[in-house]
Amino acid sequence: MLARHLLLVSAGLVSVAVSLPAQGDKVQGTLAVGATKVTLASGGAVAYTAPNGKLISVLLSDTPADAKAFAEDTTIGAGESLVSGIVLGAWKAQHFAKKLSGVEFTIGPNGIMDEEILVGGRNETFSLGSEYALDVKSSSPRLVGTIKTKAPVDLGGGKTVALDATFDLPVATR
Repeated sequence: MLARHLLLVSAGLVSVAVSLPAQGDKVQGTLAVGATKVTLASGGAVAYTAPNGKLISVLLSDTPADAKAFAEDTTIGAGESLVSGIVLGAWKAQHFAKKLSGVEFTIGPNGIMDEEILVGGRNETFSLGSEYALDVKSSSPRLVGTIKTKAPVDLGGGKTVALDATFDLPVATR
């Protein structure tokens, strides 16, 4: 009986190990907002079906997001759908807590559908709209591609924003 129990536990551990991603995130790039330069070195991608279709939300940041806090902040009730605002809001909360800086965006059927620059802390985040060039080479099982601003974006007052990053991220499915 004990041998059978140990065998079942061992089989369970093997199945968990097999389901883990073979390699972690690979992010390289920079995000410059005025005089502030953020070196992008970490990221995350989450795929889910929202009421408006299949989406992938992405974070490219200077430090890894807190996975436990992200899971708590993206908890939804039975029968509810995950939406991009919940996912992006979870990463934005970590930026407000000064845990990370970077850029977050959601890829929909027609490209980037929402995005936000996370540099400067609370009340300093902003969106650039359609100022990005996104090239996705693969979206499953890994999200591989590049994102950059088409040109430096003038925010006024002599302040510009420029993004240039490559990413190769495991895609978590929710």
